[in-house]
Amino acid sequence: MNTRSRLTLLLLFFLGSQLTAQMELPRKSPRASVSYTIAYTTVDIDYSSPAVKGRSIWGELEPYNQLWRAGANEATTIEFSTPVRVEGKSLPQGKYAFFLIPKDEGKWTAIFNKDADQWGAYSYDKEKDVLRVEVGVQESKVNEERLNYTVVEQEIDQGYIRLGWGHTRVYIRFQSDLLNQLESQLNTTLLQTPEEDRWKTYAQAADLLSESRKYGKQALAYADESTNLFNHSSNWWIKARIQASMEDYKGAVESAKKAAEAGQADEKDRFYRNTKSRIERMVADWEAKSR
Repeated sequence: MNTRSRLTLLLLFFLGSQLTAQMELPRKSPRASVSYTIAYTTVDIDYSSPAVKGRSIWGELEPYNQLWRAGANEATTIEFSTPVRVEGKSLPQGKYAFFLIPKDEGKWTAIFNKDADQWGAYSYDKEKDVLRVEVGVQESKVNEERLNYTVVEQEIDQGYIRLGWGHTRVYIRFQSDLLNQLESQLNTTLLQTPEEDRWKTYAQAADLLSESRKYGKQALAYADESTNLFNHSSNWWIKARIQASMEDYKGAVESAKKAAEAGQADEKDRFYRNTKSRIERMVADWEAKSR
């Protein structure tokens, strides 16, 4: 082969290498994300989603008792927009690299590491762990071909992160500090609200907490603040619903009747006109329960 032919082959090889280097290909484990808000807390999860592809995952592809990136490619990240409690332990607001240690029996170990920008677990530093907790694991008859994260709300202030891959489901439970966050929002809003409208702010806080029975006492306190400031069918009805949720049916009937009185006294009270039939129906039900 002469010199010219050799140069031509080298040029073709060089161009081929350049073309290959510039070629973009889909990821074998595509990127995915999920975002969900519970109370004031937004949870953002970014991960890559590997497939089972007929392989034995746990104990083989992903060994037991070894650190796993909880996904593929870059480390999975989980971000909480407010401080939370994860499995009962405090975790500050922030974005974390998320790892798991699979176990052949019992609970797995979940790890939140403050170095959120890392590839896989290759540069993992245990000294940067912010939280380690034990998390529940269950087996399912249903196979999830691709790794999948979801966030599930259980109550107004708590839920869990669910990881599913193959026949395994991992659950990471968390709770937000709703009362302190709500109180902070309430105080800020009251400072910006005209005095004659502050009853509405308290009513909104009471209505929010009425969704959860465990916050009944605080919800009732907000409802009392509202009805003390202004007599309206809507805030008395909120108070009635809270009392009924606490099984104080006699008190609920009394508050509902005051809602009706306030609504009948004000021709402009649209809330009462729109809710009148429901109030009457619920009062009859509560009267029966209070006997």
